[in-house]
Amino acid sequence: MNSKPKSGWFGYLELMRISNNPTVISNTLAGVALAGVSIGDWRVWLLALAFSLFYSAGMVFNDWCDYAIDLRERPNRPLPSGRVSRKAALLLTIGLFVVGLGCVALVSLPGLLWASCLVGLIVLYDFWHKTNPISPLLMAGTRILVYLSTIVALGVDFSWQAWLAVGLLFCYVMGFTFIAKSELRPQLKALWPALCVLLPAGYALVTPDFSPIIVSVGLLSWVLHSISLVYRQRLIGPAIGRLIAGISLFDALVCIVAGNLWACSLAIAAFGLTRLAQRSIQGT
Repeated sequence: MNSKPKSGWFGYLELMRISNNPTVISNTLAGVALAGVSIGDWRVWLLALAFSLFYSAGMVFNDWCDYAIDLRERPNRPLPSGRVSRKAALLLTIGLFVVGLGCVALVSLPGLLWASCLVGLIVLYDFWHKTNPISPLLMAGTRILVYLSTIVALGVDFSWQAWLAVGLLFCYVMGFTFIAKSELRPQLKALWPALCVLLPAGYALVTPDFSPIIVSVGLLSWVLHSISLVYRQRLIGPAIGRLIAGISLFDALVCIVAGNLWACSLAIAAFGLTRLAQRSIQGT
């Protein structure tokens, strides 16, 4: 990959990790499928927009908080390279959060309360992730709050399938975030993070139908490929990008188990779009 910094608007896209945004949309679609709501409902896409804005804001604020570290370790990033100013980054963060909260407010006030908790958790993570031993739990919490906020905003009660999906998504994100934090260590001996990212494929077992098995095998194969890069080749950065994209495959599994084939198809498309976009904009 060319390490020369790209200028102009591309710096903002890189700052927002825009390549990973489709995974947030698929998170929303999974929440919609769990709520039993049609993807044709106007509220679905307003929520998807809101959570995408939250994700982008969190990525920008993350770099704003890590500015001093990036000056030393990643000087080509948009802020330390000067392609985007810190003031512009902070204003962009605030603007994205405010617009996102406004979108959720148009859908549901109870959903706005949960979305506000999501924003608070994102800010907490960004402020305190470098030295925080439980930061993988916080990161996982931000992802499951997309599921939970979507279901609440759509005015639906939580089913046991929803709670199981939430728990498995939490395990998955916690596992790969722990792996990501190990990047500066000389070795990664713990195997439990690998187990955490493998568990979600078992969600297909909650239904006797055959169709979810196909998606489950695809998810399992992708995760095995990704973690092999960690434990065999120690290519942690590329592995994390792949595992982030894999979130959409789990979302697709959740959608098809819930019987929403259209949402499943869009989630699979989100996976492909994420991988395609990561070729130009790194996901980590």
